[in-house]
Amino acid sequence: MIDKSQIVKKNKTIFYLTYAILLAFVVFNYETVFAILSDILALATPLYIAIIIAFILNIPMRKIEHLYGKKIKRKGLKRGLSIATTLILAVILIILFSAFIIPRLGESIALIITNIFNYADRLVTMINDALAHFHINYAINYESIQQALTSLDLNHLLSQSGNILGNAGIHLIFQSIGIFGVFINAITSFIMAIYLLANKETHLRQLKKIVTFLFGYHRSLVIFDIGAEANHYFNGFVSGQLLESCILMFLMYVGFKITGLPFPELIAFIIGISSLIPMFGGYFGFAISFILVLAINSTQAIIFTICFVIIQQFEANIIYPRVVGGAVGISGLYVLLSLVIFGNLFGFFGLLIAVPSMALIYAVGSRVVNISLYRKHIEITDKTIKKFDE
Repeated sequence: MIDKSQIVKKNKTIFYLTYAILLAFVVFNYETVFAILSDILALATPLYIAIIIAFILNIPMRKIEHLYGKKIKRKGLKRGLSIATTLILAVILIILFSAFIIPRLGESIALIITNIFNYADRLVTMINDALAHFHINYAINYESIQQALTSLDLNHLLSQSGNILGNAGIHLIFQSIGIFGVFINAITSFIMAIYLLANKETHLRQLKKIVTFLFGYHRSLVIFDIGAEANHYFNGFVSGQLLESCILMFLMYVGFKITGLPFPELIAFIIGISSLIPMFGGYFGFAISFILVLAINSTQAIIFTICFVIIQQFEANIIYPRVVGGAVGISGLYVLLSLVIFGNLFGFFGLLIAVPSMALIYAVGSRVVNISLYRKHIEITDKTIKKFDE
């Protein structure tokens, strides 16, 4: 008679030996293994892009589908019309941005580059006068700044900026990885995104089946719960924070146009993009814009400051609570920590995803800790740590 326990024990031994051999191979050949994994993952780049596109487009599509649902009962027709409407709106926004915003940004940058020596001279003079007024024995050497600006080859930069901005960055991308590759990846990603949106329930059900098959029932429930949390935080960020930044950009542009400030498109764009970074982003954008306006006219810099404060307070106290809603549920310390960590790891993109990522980590971590303490019958308050009976 076959001893099943011996077979199980033997299989476990084989498994552990195989695992140890594979682990040793990875450790001693990690560069080769990582290179192979990178190449394999790179093949799925269109899928990653498609998932991002589908995730973003799904937010307005759900609202549009809800509106169509009041009059259209056929699910397939309703989904198709919702996708078509969402794509039409997206194309209109891209055309408007390319036709009106990008050319004006290019003109503003070209004007700044053309007159940068005059702006730098004016700014250095104002700073030196302020230092002398407060009896500070220090003066900025304009000649060294002039040499640094000259070494940048501004004429070449000016000629290139027009091409890059005029073509919405496509020229630069095409030079980097080739026209054919960009075209194929873009078309493939777009088609994949449409398929993901059209059959999102089916794809989610298939994904749940795979996860449950790999990890079992109980572990898969935990994974699905974490996925729901991630969707909540990132969905809120895209639908709230991104929309809020666009509204702020528009308000700043209108305010700067009314007050006659220079480069209204460029300054509004800088503030709007920087406001995507929580806590300090808007102030970074303000500092950069303030220096730019100050180099042109000190009086306009004061007007710019007043205008910025009024619009920022209006947006923060009236618009932001209605668009974004409440806070993400983490303290300012965790927000700052997330910006430092994710910024160092992933650069500007890391700053964008820092807060929703930290909120997700905080929520999952808190749940794990609280469940663990509950199972150990430990209760922690602000002043005491005690055990409770079952």
